[in-house]
Amino acid sequence: MNKVWFASDHHFFHKRIQEFCPTTRRGESVEEMNELIIQAHNSCVGYADHVYFLGDFSFGTDEQTLMVLRRLNGFKHLVYGNHDKVIKNNKEIQSLFASIQDYKRLSVEKQTVILFHFPIREWESCHHGSFHLYGHVHGGLPGIGRSMDVGLDARDDNSMRLYRDWE
Repeated sequence: MNKVWFASDHHFFHKRIQEFCPTTRRGESVEEMNELIIQAHNSCVGYADHVYFLGDFSFGTDEQTLMVLRRLNGFKHLVYGNHDKVIKNNKEIQSLFASIQDYKRLSVEKQTVILFHFPIREWESCHHGSFHLYGHVHGGLPGIGRSMDVGLDARDDNSMRLYRDWE
């Protein structure tokens, strides 16, 4: 069965993210960090899986961003973050995503999931069992109720794994 994955704040090619998040951003250089993230992604995500990126995907050039996207497994979806200007301005990059939006409501195994780059305190159907997955805060703001930071820097074990399970 195909899986659905969620992750945020990859910050590919961000020269200072290793300084800002030293315990979760491994590698001796930004290029090595990028490679480790790509390897971690492809070790989890299958070719037919769906992966939702909740913003701040790449700080790279158009060409760098295209190169990374072409190497990542899965059907890729994007919920825009505040640092996705390169993607917003390039139709070729956009064409590599199965969907792009500012906010996404979807159903995964009959469970409603609300996707937004930023954490919000109330979300669609939050009082009826829906989940809210977000990024932006790099592990700096714990979720409340059924909300969860799915950013790469939010893991207690400092791993670069992607999220699939929310319960």
